[in-house]
Amino acid sequence: MDIDNWQWFLERWNAQWTAVRRLTDSEEADEEDLTAGGLGFPPAGERRTAALEQRLGTALPPSYRAFLQVSDGWRHAGSSVYLLAGTGDADWHRDPMGMKALHEEQLDEGSAPSDVLMAGMWERALRLSLDSDMTDVLLDPGDIDENGEWAVYVYKGWSGEYPERYGSFAAFMREAHRKFVADQGDDPRFEDELTRELDASVERARVACLAGEDVDAPAAALGEARSFGRPRARVLREQIDTMLGRVGHLPVPPDMADPMYVREVMPVLALEHCRSGRDDDWFLRRHGEEGREAAKAALAAARERTFRYVSPGAFGRAVDEAREQARWGDADTAWRTLATAVPDWEPYGPEHLAPIGLTADPLLGPLVTPERGRHILTTPRAGHGGRTGTPVVGPERDGGWGLGWVAQDDRPDSSYRFVAVEGFTPRALAERLCGGEPLAPHTERELWRLQHLGGDTRGRCLYRVGSCGGAGDWSFAYDHDPEAYQYGRVRGLGAVVAPGTRSVSVWCERNPVLGRGCTDVFHFSYAEDGETRFTVVARAGAAEATGTAPDGLDPALFGTALFDGAPPVPAAEGTGPGLARDAETRALDAIGAAFGIGLPRFALRQGSLHAAWGPSWIRPPGPGEPVLTFVRRRSAG
Repeated sequence: MDIDNWQWFLERWNAQWTAVRRLTDSEEADEEDLTAGGLGFPPAGERRTAALEQRLGTALPPSYRAFLQVSDGWRHAGSSVYLLAGTGDADWHRDPMGMKALHEEQLDEGSAPSDVLMAGMWERALRLSLDSDMTDVLLDPGDIDENGEWAVYVYKGWSGEYPERYGSFAAFMREAHRKFVADQGDDPRFEDELTRELDASVERARVACLAGEDVDAPAAALGEARSFGRPRARVLREQIDTMLGRVGHLPVPPDMADPMYVREVMPVLALEHCRSGRDDDWFLRRHGEEGREAAKAALAAARERTFRYVSPGAFGRAVDEAREQARWGDADTAWRTLATAVPDWEPYGPEHLAPIGLTADPLLGPLVTPERGRHILTTPRAGHGGRTGTPVVGPERDGGWGLGWVAQDDRPDSSYRFVAVEGFTPRALAERLCGGEPLAPHTERELWRLQHLGGDTRGRCLYRVGSCGGAGDWSFAYDHDPEAYQYGRVRGLGAVVAPGTRSVSVWCERNPVLGRGCTDVFHFSYAEDGETRFTVVARAGAAEATGTAPDGLDPALFGTALFDGAPPVPAAEGTGPGLARDAETRALDAIGAAFGIGLPRFALRQGSLHAAWGPSWIRPPGPGEPVLTFVRRRSAG
């Protein structure tokens, strides 16, 4: 990163620094520096620069040499560096603290070339920092780019961190100037041509983003202004990052009278706080006594997954509709509802760019993937551009409602099971399983944590429940982390099937045994009127079936075909060929086609669904629990 005009660059920095000192309380102002003319020194000139090169025995890197022709040294190059060397004081560092040896002790055969380079830097570097707060500014002649520039390493001895590297002296000075300007960003009195240019770019970026232009250009402009500490840039850029899945600080002051903060910002911050595992005191103190109860409520809603995002106007009504669509798995329709309503979104104020609070909603937040967040940002909204015909609803679909996709998990030990029941709503199925209200919506990861970190779960299993889609009234209970399959003891969830209804149960267990094959099992059963009519268990390359297969299903799909023709192994040996995923996919697709059912891929893999505790498929029922027995019917002959 070069500086084309050092004279202009240094004069502007010096003028800004002088202006800040004039604004500073007189007792804190550095009168000596002001009297000396500011930050700079007289030019070194060619003669003094050449003398330095002769003393050092090497040509200086281009950007440092050009700097010396304008100012022979510099004051306050960053908050910890009070004086940079000119031609009279620049000298080799010579590693007086033995840092090379310390860094070389950490090297091994796998060390990156950059680590090796930095370890040797300490002895050969040119020291530029003459007065500092335990900070070394070092130019490394062993780290040179194609333009002859030496890398600059800044080591803050008090930090305990590795040195910070810059590609050149010019890059170091640009960053030091940037940090100086950023430090003044919260003072409205600090204003000059640069800050006015940056603030104008912020406003242009805000309007461009609301107009639905390609978000990368506004984001870059806001990022540049944010790096100089412009307050509006920070607020706007963090909203873009949140919609793109990169949640940061969201620097909006806590204000319980500000609907943008209460409804949009605080829920996002509360969710991130809960995920971080930090103590709640920090979050509560940030909101003061007047906001303490609201902050407590926000944390509780995030932890218990009860937060409901609200928004004014037509977009808010679409949010309510989409939530109910997503509640039982129809994520694709829910996303379409939201995407269609984006042009009607209304901001709470001029600093509000997008519905960021949506990302904290336990049901709707998972729908807003980074790709879909980008779609929202590139849709004209808040009256900027209006509607332009049929809205495009984004690049991402939920993957459909089939069954075959369940088999396409690339984890070698992926197991799953589900029951699909006709004539039950998802809520009724959940209530039947757990004997009460279903749990709040959970993602797959959240469900795993609840199941494995939530205390004693013996004899109980966790399911996510939803609609099977299609034209029928089927609902499902799905378990992606089932208990170990036990041959001959599987009872299924037949008790939830009332007379006059049908149910389908599938249990697939993949369990590779190192060097011995697999103990994979595929279990399928079909029940009517509370009685099992057909069951098939495929394992060790063989299959056992009882009853009559339902109409439209070829029982051969669930037999040895699942092992792709591999020879069976005696069951006593315990292991055999593994299930063939393509054959498993065909079997699942056949079940789905025969009953007109499916499972929502997006909702189960990336979204949230209500959960329910239910009984084990293999253990004896506990007191008061339904007896999950079924009658086996063997086919005649």
